[in-house]
Amino acid sequence: MKTPVANMFVTCEYVTMGMGERPTVVDVFNNIRFSELPGTHNFTLFARLLAEPGTYPITIKAEREGGEKIIDVFSANITVGESHAHNILVKEDFSFDQPGRYTFSIASDGELLGETYLAITNSVSQAEQAHPDES
Repeated sequence: MKTPVANMFVTCEYVTMGMGERPTVVDVFNNIRFSELPGTHNFTLFARLLAEPGTYPITIKAEREGGEKIIDVFSANITVGESHAHNILVKEDFSFDQPGRYTFSIASDGELLGETYLAITNSVSQAEQAHPDES
């Protein structure tokens, strides 16, 4: 069995499913600005996996810039059916204790399938200085 492919892995407000489990992803973003930290924000991590039918171990982790803190977000054996696709939605309140870049990664059996990130800021001036091309 081949490793699955993540043809989409994003942070967004929410996802709706249409006919044939086709996703509509709403409001993709990579920056959250808090007035003070720690702070909590409710959002969705969405992954669309393409693979041969079968069962695959999938993990999603979050890592704060510099590798200071790794958080297990999701871990499950995912069964991909005859459609050769499977959608993963993780919707919850995510807490951030420090500003910086948080990278979310998705893997199957230890093999990286994709990454996305969030830039967490707690002031307007910091947001402009941190990554001006990412706003």
